[in-house]
Amino acid sequence: MKKWATSGLLSFLALLFPIEVFANPAKLKYEQLFILKEILSYKNLKYRPEIPLPELFLSSTTPVEVFQEDIFPQWGFKPDFITNSYVANSNHIYLFDDQTYYTENKRCMDDSMAHELTHYVQLKYRGWDLNDESLEWDAVETQTWFRENYCQDLGRQ
Repeated sequence: MKKWATSGLLSFLALLFPIEVFANPAKLKYEQLFILKEILSYKNLKYRPEIPLPELFLSSTTPVEVFQEDIFPQWGFKPDFITNSYVANSNHIYLFDDQTYYTENKRCMDDSMAHELTHYVQLKYRGWDLNDESLEWDAVETQTWFRENYCQDLGRQ
């Protein structure tokens, strides 16, 4: 069921945001490590430097084929474009980096990073099974907390 819902959402987003290099790519205001440490503090967890940070790939600079091959084992299909995702097996984060999207939705790319880093924390710090669909609620809640505390005016850059 999750694969079908994700596939439908991706198809819908592809109509809204055709694949292209964005005229105005979004940028992270905060470093990945800062966002991670804030999430860990929020969740009462201690930072563990021995756990490698995920490698970041941006949709404006990453060939979609790279994303498709990386995400296929996790999702079981190859999306038509890059979307915000944490790939557990490779420890990669992919972020959609079109500033127009974030501005129109009153969001910032940093809250997307917080969402994906929450999945990283769920797996690497807590050892939880990412196939548990209820973990998405935890990631959304953390993303909302991060947005409300760190993204004021960021989505309107």
